[in-house]
Amino acid sequence: MPSRRLPSQPDARSHPWLRRQAGRQLIAGVQRMAIPELTRVFGQYGLYLRPSSEIAPELSGNMLRHVVSLYRSGQGLAGQLRCRDSELPIESGSLSLVYALFALEDSTDPEALMHEIARVLKPEGVALLISLNPWSLARLRWWSPSGRGVAASYVQRLAGDAGLDPVRCRHIGPFWPNAKAALSAEAGESWLDGFRVANLVVLRRREAGLTPLRRNHAAISLRPGMSAG
Repeated sequence: MPSRRLPSQPDARSHPWLRRQAGRQLIAGVQRMAIPELTRVFGQYGLYLRPSSEIAPELSGNMLRHVVSLYRSGQGLAGQLRCRDSELPIESGSLSLVYALFALEDSTDPEALMHEIARVLKPEGVALLISLNPWSLARLRWWSPSGRGVAASYVQRLAGDAGLDPVRCRHIGPFWPNAKAALSAEAGESWLDGFRVANLVVLRRREAGLTPLRRNHAAISLRPGMSAG
């Protein structure tokens, strides 16, 4: 299958805290609370971006026929395909869903990645972007000079520049990741929700076309009966 090759690198840029046990517990709680949004999206194909190869490649709860699953590897993405954030080798307007789990935190070019997410989405396609909440008290656990949170306002600004419209924003996940995180991960309507560990921004691609199909690398055309890997 055609793909953009990158030098083989370890997951050096994946947020180190997310690879630890507490980080994986956090991810489990966050993804569980994102399932209601995920089940709203129907279609043939989707893309799942995850922070590390240690996170399971399956996207539980999705209603799509096939999901391409990639993870952070070095300065790019690997998995069923290998590429840079700015060059997803997927045909424009071909995906119903992009589910990005902590994908912006360690991106070398988050603006380009957001534009690529917009490009590969169909008109009215949906992007679910989950990011670490910089206002969460859990920041005391994951903060480091190489790690950062991503404010929902920043995600929405990048999305607007790329031609994606915000649908809604929620705070999800536990307030503090630990062995009992599942007990504190129930959704609520309290002002305290603003201190949950993650933000979920739901975006929709505008009807009008935004970006022409790239010509400088091979693009994968996903059609019924074809698999991405």
